[in-house]
Amino acid sequence: MSTVIPDNIKQAAIRWYMQMRDAAPDAPERDSFERWLLTDVRHQNAYRLISSTMEDFTSTERLKNLSDALGQKQYFDRTDRGRKLTKLGSGMAVLLLCLGLGWFGQIQYADWQAMPIAQLTQNTAVAQISQRKLEDGSVVTANANSELDIIFYRHQRVVHIKRGEAIFDVTKDSERPFIVQTAQAKVTVLGTRFAVNQLTNRVRVSVDHGQVQVARADGAQASLLLRNGDVVEIVANSAPKHVNRNAADGFGFAQGYIIFDQTDMQEVAETLTRYSQQPVKAEFSGQASPKVNAVLKTNEIDDFIRGLPQSLPVTLQQTSDQLVIQPRP
Repeated sequence: MSTVIPDNIKQAAIRWYMQMRDAAPDAPERDSFERWLLTDVRHQNAYRLISSTMEDFTSTERLKNLSDALGQKQYFDRTDRGRKLTKLGSGMAVLLLCLGLGWFGQIQYADWQAMPIAQLTQNTAVAQISQRKLEDGSVVTANANSELDIIFYRHQRVVHIKRGEAIFDVTKDSERPFIVQTAQAKVTVLGTRFAVNQLTNRVRVSVDHGQVQVARADGAQASLLLRNGDVVEIVANSAPKHVNRNAADGFGFAQGYIIFDQTDMQEVAETLTRYSQQPVKAEFSGQASPKVNAVLKTNEIDDFIRGLPQSLPVTLQQTSDQLVIQPRP
């Protein structure tokens, strides 16, 4: 009784065949290949099928194997005088051969594109700002307490913002779009300067110059095209929306400034936490949060926090591990 080989094992066998056919006997990847081969008898069967099929496409039996590997109907007419291909079978054999080669080529091309050519992580500590120039000439300025994964492929440049805020000065490359992904948004550009602020409940994209396409991370709903001076916010499960803010505010941290413009206490607390050794939290339990308007230097954080009860109807509650901003009773 023959065993059905799943498609993912067939594809893995194809990848190993393409990788190992020209590999030297002492190639470092040979150990990994042999471990994969011995893990499952289906791996051995799949590799044997692929290698025998690739060795001689002119063999009738191997053309039949290719037909089986591709999950196609067998078009072979077996007569009492022998197993000969009918005219229809011959035509289908050629078609299967073309499909097989195309299939192998597509898998190899997809693997080639999916292989990173550069990968790094950019982390910043509390109250630390870092700037990094990438191999394509683009510059990433990460705000304090931020974490970014930067991965360059042959067909695209991708940055994942896990937390925090960053400014991107992107070198134009029409062959490789620059993509910034957050929990809520996907931002795509060719060459421009923009800032992305990943907050707990939303992400804000501010454009200094150029064109930026912003969409939900899950691809649902229409995207928005941003131009010079535009600011867009995306809240979870909502479409991107233009907001009435000064785009330049999103770049202030690079010059050592924090700018609050009608900012609620939740965002204020989250922003202050990037610079304060002690986490700051806002607890308003459904009550309306006061709005904050302020421009301060990053080295004035402690004075600003201490002064909040004098300028706003709030109190500061010190706990063992954080400072809590609450509404004044």
